[in-house]
Amino acid sequence: MADGAGSQAAEGRFVLDLSRFGSPVRLDVTAFAEKVRSDKWLLLAACLLIDFIGMASYLVLLLGEVTDIMWAPFAGFLLQYLFGSWLVSSLGALEEFLPFTDILPTATLAWAICHLEWLGFLRVLLGVQRHSSHGPLASDHSHDD
Repeated sequence: MADGAGSQAAEGRFVLDLSRFGSPVRLDVTAFAEKVRSDKWLLLAACLLIDFIGMASYLVLLLGEVTDIMWAPFAGFLLQYLFGSWLVSSLGALEEFLPFTDILPTATLAWAICHLEWLGFLRVLLGVQRHSSHGPLASDHSHDD
């Protein structure tokens, strides 16, 4: 789609086409998001950014809490995409929505639950999923007990 700002390919990929604005750039947003999701350290950076944006509302007293109402569903969507847990994404959205709870770094805590082995019991309890570059979901352990 040469004249659109975004398009969705037949295989379910979202490609941002900036040719409408005079740029030859086409960004495969899906591939970028999958790369971030499957790389442990890029994922940590994304989680820190999500938490920083949520906590930035403290920079503008009281007005910041209003901006949290807009950020809450977006943060919940990002947490769902990154970790695949409805419980984590719901808690993240609720934490952003409720006043004066932004101090909790929900995304970074979800990253720790996902990647620190000693928190494996929470990973199972909360349904947090690890993603790999080899496929949509990587198992924590093999099922050949």
